[in-house]
Amino acid sequence: MDTRLGTIYLLVPKLRKGGYVPFFISERRRSEQALIAVVQEAFINGVSTRKIERLAKAMGIENISAGQVSEINKELTVQADSFRKRPLEEEYPFLWIDALYDKVRVDGKVVPWP
Repeated sequence: MDTRLGTIYLLVPKLRKGGYVPFFISERRRSEQALIAVVQEAFINGVSTRKIERLAKAMGIENISAGQVSEINKELTVQADSFRKRPLEEEYPFLWIDALYDKVRVDGKVVPWP
Protein backbone atom coordinates (compact mmCIF):
# COMPACT_ATOMS: atom_id res chain seq x y z
CA MET A 1 0.00 0.00 0.00
CA ASP A 2 1.48 3.37 -1.01
CA THR A 3 1.02 6.16 1.51
CA ARG A 4 2.33 9.68 1.85
CA LEU A 5 4.97 8.32 4.21
CA GLY A 6 6.08 5.60 1.81
CA THR A 7 5.17 2.05 0.82
CA ILE A 8 3.80 -0.31 3.47
CA TYR A 9 3.83 -4.05 2.83
CA LEU A 10 0.77 -5.79 4.27
CA LEU A 11 0.19 -9.43 5.07
CA VAL A 12 -3.48 -10.26 4.48
CA PRO A 13 -4.73 -13.48 6.09
CA LYS A 14 -5.92 -16.18 3.71
CA LEU A 15 -9.34 -17.68 4.34
CA ARG A 16 -10.57 -21.02 3.06
CA LYS A 17 -13.83 -19.54 1.78
CA GLY A 18 -14.54 -15.99 0.73
CA GLY A 19 -12.05 -13.21 1.11
CA TYR A 20 -10.87 -10.57 3.52
CA VAL A 21 -10.17 -6.93 2.77
CA PRO A 22 -9.03 -4.80 5.72
CA PHE A 23 -11.21 -1.78 6.45
CA PHE A 24 -8.40 0.73 5.86
CA ILE A 25 -7.96 -0.48 2.27
CA SER A 26 -11.65 0.02 1.49
CA GLU A 27 -11.48 3.47 3.14
CA ARG A 28 -8.57 4.33 0.88
CA ARG A 29 -10.54 3.27 -2.19
CA ARG A 30 -13.32 5.67 -1.25
CA SER A 31 -10.94 8.57 -0.70
CA GLU A 32 -9.21 7.72 -3.99
CA GLN A 33 -12.57 7.76 -5.78
CA ALA A 34 -13.35 11.12 -4.15
CA LEU A 35 -10.03 12.52 -5.39
CA ILE A 36 -10.74 11.25 -8.91
CA ALA A 37 -14.19 12.86 -8.78
CA VAL A 38 -12.66 16.21 -7.72
CA VAL A 39 -10.07 16.06 -10.51
CA GLN A 40 -12.75 15.24 -13.11
CA GLU A 41 -15.07 17.97 -11.86
CA ALA A 42 -12.29 20.56 -12.07
CA PHE A 43 -11.44 19.36 -15.60
CA ILE A 44 -15.09 19.59 -16.68
CA ASN A 45 -15.23 23.15 -15.36
CA GLY A 46 -12.28 24.15 -17.54
CA VAL A 47 -9.39 24.02 -15.06
CA SER A 48 -6.14 23.10 -16.83
CA THR A 49 -4.19 19.99 -15.87
CA ARG A 50 -1.30 22.09 -14.53
CA LYS A 51 -3.67 24.09 -12.33
CA ILE A 52 -5.26 20.86 -11.07
CA GLU A 53 -1.76 19.65 -10.17
CA ARG A 54 -1.15 22.85 -8.16
CA LEU A 55 -4.60 22.53 -6.57
CA ALA A 56 -3.80 18.99 -5.43
CA LYS A 57 -0.49 20.14 -3.94
CA ALA A 58 -2.32 22.91 -2.08
CA MET A 59 -4.63 20.22 -0.65
CA GLY A 60 -1.59 18.25 0.56
CA ILE A 61 -1.49 15.69 -2.26
CA GLU A 62 2.09 15.78 -3.50
CA ASN A 63 2.23 12.78 -5.81
CA ILE A 64 -0.19 13.78 -8.56
CA SER A 65 1.20 15.14 -11.82
CA ALA A 66 -0.34 16.80 -14.84
CA GLY A 67 0.18 13.52 -16.70
CA GLN A 68 -1.81 11.62 -14.07
CA VAL A 69 -4.56 14.24 -14.29
CA SER A 70 -4.69 13.68 -18.05
CA GLU A 71 -4.84 9.92 -17.52
CA ILE A 72 -7.72 10.29 -15.04
CA ASN A 73 -9.63 12.43 -17.53
CA LYS A 74 -9.16 10.10 -20.52
CA GLU A 75 -12.34 8.26 -19.52
CA LEU A 76 -14.25 11.56 -19.62
CA THR A 77 -12.98 12.20 -23.13
CA VAL A 78 -14.11 8.73 -24.23
CA GLN A 79 -17.56 9.28 -22.71
CA ALA A 80 -17.89 12.72 -24.32
CA ASP A 81 -16.83 11.38 -27.74
CA SER A 82 -19.31 8.51 -27.58
CA PHE A 83 -22.05 10.98 -26.62
CA ARG A 84 -21.20 13.36 -29.48
CA LYS A 85 -20.96 10.57 -32.06
CA ARG A 86 -24.10 8.69 -31.03
CA PRO A 87 -26.73 8.24 -33.74
CA LEU A 88 -29.76 10.49 -33.50
CA GLU A 89 -32.61 8.35 -34.72
CA GLU A 90 -35.55 10.60 -34.00
CA GLU A 91 -36.35 14.29 -34.01
CA TYR A 92 -35.61 16.30 -30.90
CA PRO A 93 -37.68 19.50 -30.79
CA PHE A 94 -36.33 22.39 -28.75
CA LEU A 95 -37.39 25.92 -27.89
CA TRP A 96 -34.86 28.75 -27.94
CA ILE A 97 -35.74 31.73 -25.77
CA ASP A 98 -33.57 34.79 -25.52
CA ALA A 99 -34.25 37.73 -23.24
CA LEU A 100 -32.54 40.73 -21.73
CA TYR A 101 -33.64 42.10 -18.38
CA ASP A 102 -32.06 45.34 -17.21
CA LYS A 103 -32.49 47.68 -14.32
CA VAL A 104 -31.93 51.43 -14.54
CA ARG A 105 -31.48 54.22 -12.04
CA VAL A 106 -34.39 56.66 -11.95
CA ASP A 107 -34.45 59.47 -9.38
CA GLY A 108 -31.80 57.72 -7.28
CA LYS A 109 -33.64 54.38 -7.26
CA VAL A 110 -32.83 51.21 -9.20
CA VAL A 111 -35.98 50.02 -10.99
CA PRO A 112 -36.78 47.50 -13.72
CA TRP A 113 -36.52 48.97 -17.21
CA PRO A 114 -39.84 48.79 -19.06
